[in-house]
Amino acid sequence: MSARQVLRKASYTHIPRSPLVQAKSRTYHSSTRLLRPTIPYHTDDSSSSSSSSPQDSSFRALSSLPNPQIDHQIDQSHDSSSGSTQPHSTSHALSSFFAQLTQVQPPTSVASSQPRSEEYAARRLPMDVELFEQNTGERLETLGQAQEYYEQSAHSLALHNKLNELNNASSRNDLTSLPPAQSELVRWFPPLNTAIAEEQDACKRGIASPDRGNYGPILVLLKSEKLSVIVMHTVLNEVLLNGNNGSTFLKLISSVGDAIQAELNLQKIQHEKLNGPNSFRDFTLQNIVTSNSNQKQKVKRINTRCARLLDDPDFKWTAELRAKVGAYLVGALLEHAQGADGESAFVYSRYRTNSTRIVGHVKVSDFIYDKLKSQNLRDAVHIRHLPMVIPPLPWTSSNDGGYLLNKLSIMRTHGCKSQVTALEQADMTEVYNGLNALGSTGWRINEEILDIQTKAWDAGLTVGDLPSREDFEVPPPPADFDNSTTPYKFNEKGEKTIDREHENYSAFAERFKEWNQQRNEGSKVKQRNSELHSQRCDTIIKLNQAEEFKKFDEIFFGWNLDFRGRAYPVPPNLNHLGSDICRGVLKFSEKMPLTEKGFYWLKVNLANLYGADKMSMDDRAKFVDKNWDNVVASVEDPFNNLWWNQGDEPWQCLAVCKELKLAVDSGDPATYESDLFVSMDGSCNGLQHYAALGRDLEGGSAVNLTPMDLPQDVYTGVMKRVVEKVEQEVNRTVTEANTMQQIEDHQAARDIYGLVDRKVVKQTIMTSVYGVTFIGARQQIMNRLEEKYEADGRDIYDNDVEQSMWQASTYLARLTLGCLDEMFSSARQTMAWLADVASIVALQKQPMSWMTPLNLPCVQPYRRKRERIVKTIVQDILLVDDEDDLPVSAQKQRSAFPPNYIHSLDSSHMLKTAIEMKRREIPFTAVHDSYWCHPANVDEMNVVLREKFVELYEQPLLEDFLVDLRRRYPGCDFPDLPEKGELDINDIKKSRYFFQ
Repeated sequence: MSARQVLRKASYTHIPRSPLVQAKSRTYHSSTRLLRPTIPYHTDDSSSSSSSSPQDSSFRALSSLPNPQIDHQIDQSHDSSSGSTQPHSTSHALSSFFAQLTQVQPPTSVASSQPRSEEYAARRLPMDVELFEQNTGERLETLGQAQEYYEQSAHSLALHNKLNELNNASSRNDLTSLPPAQSELVRWFPPLNTAIAEEQDACKRGIASPDRGNYGPILVLLKSEKLSVIVMHTVLNEVLLNGNNGSTFLKLISSVGDAIQAELNLQKIQHEKLNGPNSFRDFTLQNIVTSNSNQKQKVKRINTRCARLLDDPDFKWTAELRAKVGAYLVGALLEHAQGADGESAFVYSRYRTNSTRIVGHVKVSDFIYDKLKSQNLRDAVHIRHLPMVIPPLPWTSSNDGGYLLNKLSIMRTHGCKSQVTALEQADMTEVYNGLNALGSTGWRINEEILDIQTKAWDAGLTVGDLPSREDFEVPPPPADFDNSTTPYKFNEKGEKTIDREHENYSAFAERFKEWNQQRNEGSKVKQRNSELHSQRCDTIIKLNQAEEFKKFDEIFFGWNLDFRGRAYPVPPNLNHLGSDICRGVLKFSEKMPLTEKGFYWLKVNLANLYGADKMSMDDRAKFVDKNWDNVVASVEDPFNNLWWNQGDEPWQCLAVCKELKLAVDSGDPATYESDLFVSMDGSCNGLQHYAALGRDLEGGSAVNLTPMDLPQDVYTGVMKRVVEKVEQEVNRTVTEANTMQQIEDHQAARDIYGLVDRKVVKQTIMTSVYGVTFIGARQQIMNRLEEKYEADGRDIYDNDVEQSMWQASTYLARLTLGCLDEMFSSARQTMAWLADVASIVALQKQPMSWMTPLNLPCVQPYRRKRERIVKTIVQDILLVDDEDDLPVSAQKQRSAFPPNYIHSLDSSHMLKTAIEMKRREIPFTAVHDSYWCHPANVDEMNVVLREKFVELYEQPLLEDFLVDLRRRYPGCDFPDLPEKGELDINDIKKSRYFFQ
């Protein structure tokens, strides 16, 4: 039975909610035009308890012992449906998983002091902020109005403004005053708009045409002007994403379909907010009624299709429908977009990827690209989620929280229906509390750093991580290869082939290698230029957003989760999860006295950001004292004193330098009011969680789970073991009696002797937690060896050198993974056990599913893909279906489960910490395993995060998980848990370098 059939058969009871959630209501406030939620922040008084006894009233699949009553209910439910007294089959396992969710009793909740969105919404805008209502032109007055403005500006408002620009420029017939991209859009707009309007008219009148019956009901729902602008901008964004490399036709039409769907959803929300439920449906249907009485029957059919679409609350289109809509609009653009000389603005071509598949490809014509490339080519018209100017709406259900107009789901499920069902059944109060705590943290733009970034960007400086404004010069391609002296021969089949035994073969091979290197150099430079282009566009978007929001005293980020429970800020560009540019330009909105200890932690933070993070905390603070002249010089003249630019995180270094100097200049650093953040990061956090699960003492000590005088660096620890083994191999005597493997290993050790350092093995150690394969580890190490070989003056394109790198990377990958097994024996056994149980579940044709300690249900979405051909008016396309009724991918379910399970635990730790910090009214945020707070609060945060980690692992997580698996799959033979080590989990509370 498929998962979908299981879901249909399952009977779910309504989840009991807390009285506060049951009392939920929304009120309308005329002055702010906002939907005002009245739900306060909830916190669980019992959240600090780590009890997991069978008497615990909150049943969790992973964190409590089995509940006989629940077992009885599940078994009876199966018996009544099957008429049998036998244990329920594995086909009911997912139903059983969901059924458990309905038994969860919500924890007792109390109101807390979270700032409510409506309180902020009524506040007046700062005097220097001038925003105007889209339709009336009236100046906006409140933060609530501004929030709606920005949610619209991320999509509809930008389209509205673009339409005005295009119409005004067209009416003036004046293209010379416009920037290059605008002038081209003005040129394309009239013929494209006319063509779409004519097609809409044909759809309304029911005139038959291929695919019109599919895309027609969508096409008539929006004005032709909006459709024109959406397709122009979406296509330009996609094809110019990486220079002028273009995009596949399938990706273009999918992006256009998504953009149309997003615009319809937003219009529906806006219209029904002002005019009531179903008003958008009725209004839209009235506008597509035609007076052509001769076509009544056909018109009725299209209106029926439109009504069916509009009745869908979320416009959930199929991939095929999006493709059909997108294909028509992209085809219309390709046909009607032309340059001044009438030449097509886009080039459509097809190429064969293998013997059976042909792919359509679209790029901007060279003459258009040359005209546009000096400009910011990726217009942010379809960035849907910007930072917020009021706190996010608190999460109160899986689909209720975040933005005012742009609907969010609490989890990025990517269409996994079983995951959606699980979320609807679970009581996730603690998850809501954690996300709401993160969302309540206010931010401000650091205007001083932004000003320096902007000046550096305008001047074309490549300081920090600012990309170069100039492309690398592309070397001219070599002339066609001269085959006149190529040594050929004819094989037995009469085919012409290279004669490798010919006396001239060596000379030919050397000549061909040089020619091929010249050709590859040009390709590599072009690829690098494409990457630079993408980085420039991303930088411009970030700087522009920071410039826009610097006028607000406080901004906020909405949060949601991936399917493992990891939390992410929703705005994709400007957020603290982003690059050093973003982090350097952000600070907390709230100031608080630095305190003497906070001044110390601010110094430690600068040392960490600079890269001086392998020494003791006190030595890190002394590092800043020793470099105080450099700190001051960096602040006073950052463009001529570039000490800050040599750090690992330059922009954050400069921000901390400025804060430290201001504190000292104040005369009393302890009382200086600081709004900068300090971060404490886990030490290879994935291995920390594995070591805690398996109570691995040796591995735990290597990642700072035990008290040490100095921080332990796991990368250096593994590297030392690898170097020791390489030295042993170099000193070993090898004779002809040895095996080929031994001889190759010996030569590899000699080739890399003296080249192995921390950087060579670091990536493999990091990704070992996430299930890196031997092949993946070999490629990671080979990438580092290429850098080492080039720095050593070796020609990495030489066949012998390339073979040396291959053998050396194979040898090093085996050594590195072996040393990891030695150092983290218990952790590796735990990882293997998790993979084994996932395989067993996959053999039952079920996805792996589990509950996190915060009662978040997780379902792995990995299934086999199903491909099918869909005909469109431009070309046939290959769509890949990924739905719940498809068979699970056994290999992916196995390999992905160990890292996914660990991610669900590190997210639980972070959210538990966020909840407790919120309870203590301490501003807090995080980036997965990096925890942030004010300098004055670091000591308290360090206590909380250690307590919450210990509390998490005092629960019998794996034991309860195994009980749950055996209950849901009674016919399966799951292996017993690996034997645990001797790590005392409470030692973590005394480990100074656990997070550092």
